[in-house]
Amino acid sequence: MKLRIKLISFLLILAFATLVYAGSQQTGSTLASTIITNARYHLNDTSSSAVASYFWTDAELLVWVNQGTLDIASRTRCLESTEDLTLAADTVEYAITSDYIDVSAVIYKDTSGVKKGLTRKNPQTIGNDPIDPDIGEPIYWYEWAGKIGAFPALSTGTGTITVYYVSRPSSVTAANAVYVPEVYERALTLYVASQAFIKAGRFDKSGALMAEYLAELDRFRTDFIERPQEPEDNIKKVQ
Repeated sequence: MKLRIKLISFLLILAFATLVYAGSQQTGSTLASTIITNARYHLNDTSSSAVASYFWTDAELLVWVNQGTLDIASRTRCLESTEDLTLAADTVEYAITSDYIDVSAVIYKDTSGVKKGLTRKNPQTIGNDPIDPDIGEPIYWYEWAGKIGAFPALSTGTGTITVYYVSRPSSVTAANAVYVPEVYERALTLYVASQAFIKAGRFDKSGALMAEYLAELDRFRTDFIERPQEPEDNIKKVQ
């Protein structure tokens, strides 16, 4: 009976811990124009413009390429990056200069090069945490209004925090390679075609392609499983 209970508990943990994980960051050399061409096959709109005018212009489809790239990055967190911020004494908040969607983690490094992962909190915790506020170095972090808060603040000297964030992709032109990792290029094509069918009033086909698009992303949500967060009680506290 105890073994059965443990097994059920383990399966429940797996079920609720199945979070999306970025996986490989490797992009292909596929141009946005190629994504547009591939989307036209789904739309049955592949006639040469010299013979017949396209129902969907390249400019329209390019808009959906860029929208789809942002949507994929937001749903899958597939565009990972980091930024180092230099800490100063008696200062808690620091502006993030990079374009980002969300922050995943923050690592503190002191002047000796010793690194320590910070625990996520929120601004109202400042001054109310059970740790001595005069500890002299940060053990918590929060993100607010484009800034990272690292507290307690350094008492003296300097240090560094590395911010692990999901990058917000810039827009591309038709001649640029798309930003999404190569494994998501098919999903991007499906997204573009799905949005294009709305213009034609083909909501049935749009919905079918959107469902296929989401299923493609869910495939990688299953394959790339983020490990459960380390319980806070297990993190070594600074005495």
